[in-house]
Amino acid sequence: MAIDGMKVIDLDSHLVGDLESWDQTIEARYKEFLPRKLPTKDNERRKTLVGNQIMIGSELGRQKAEKKEWVTPNDLTAHGRVRNMDLDGIDVAVLSPNSPALDILWFVDDPELAAAYARAQNNYMNYYASQQPGRLMWAGVIPLQDPKEAIKELHRSREMGSKALNVKATPIPGKEWWDPHFDPIFAELEKTNTPIIFHDTKTGSMGHERFADNFFFSHMVGRTIESMVCLMVYLCGGVMEKHPDLKIICLETGASQMPWWLSRMDEHWEKLPHLVPWQKRKPTDIFNESVYVGCEPFEDGLFEWAVEYLGGDRLVLATDSPHWDSSQPGQVTGPVARSTKISQDNKRKVLGENAINLLGLGL
Repeated sequence: MAIDGMKVIDLDSHLVGDLESWDQTIEARYKEFLPRKLPTKDNERRKTLVGNQIMIGSELGRQKAEKKEWVTPNDLTAHGRVRNMDLDGIDVAVLSPNSPALDILWFVDDPELAAAYARAQNNYMNYYASQQPGRLMWAGVIPLQDPKEAIKELHRSREMGSKALNVKATPIPGKEWWDPHFDPIFAELEKTNTPIIFHDTKTGSMGHERFADNFFFSHMVGRTIESMVCLMVYLCGGVMEKHPDLKIICLETGASQMPWWLSRMDEHWEKLPHLVPWQKRKPTDIFNESVYVGCEPFEDGLFEWAVEYLGGDRLVLATDSPHWDSSQPGQVTGPVARSTKISQDNKRKVLGENAINLLGLGL
């Protein structure tokens, strides 16, 4: 594979149907507590029984956003996925959970059940990736509700082969990311060189309630704005001051809004320092040391400008395959590879070198 001798790593490729797999990968004693969809009408929001709580979905049952033109059952198999990767010269895809799995792991309030769900998800991801060794890798999950269980599952998943940690940008209910609750987890992520991948979903994020009747608006807001707020909390809320070796990957936010957002953070830090007395470093300086942003060139018309402004060191390739807003296989990497505005050095970094170094892939 590769493109013009450049290794290509996709850091944003999603499993589909992973939640349904938990029945096969969860411990027997927890099977009766698996999430269960409740009956709803087309004009009602989806409901799921999770433990003893009901999770209200972010959209009406009739709303669909699945790509129909090219996604077939075979495309969702490990073999089919690699076949499609070949069309774009992608050497490795790092798999992330699908939205429903991330939503439920975020929503469940029982730490023991959250840990069981996380193990089930990681078991499935490991099984799926093992069908195409060397081509498919994965980034796991942990139960953030309980730091001790989270650290335990972090080590187990890393031993299984997980390359990073996937979480929603929206913190678990009742907590903010600067809460000391997360400090032991962050410390262990630093110690194990495990980057955090922020993947937000619609459920629980901005727009969930306000735009519940229209997926267009809830999706527009939930993915991008929530992740930008999350990044602000990490860069300006003291998280990165306490945990300077933490590495962050922001996916599905786009790249071209980041220069403006960083500039705004810098301005507030310079003019309102008394409100963030813990903040010793300029937000942009922290960003340039610790943060990577997914580049979706087929979706972000200003990505070339973002590469020029942010620098090639800060961007990684993100395809979002096989979701409805991803590009058809064969059309994903071309905008970067054929660009006349991005230097060959930056193309190499964005397409794969940054991801290889960040995840320690040794390719």
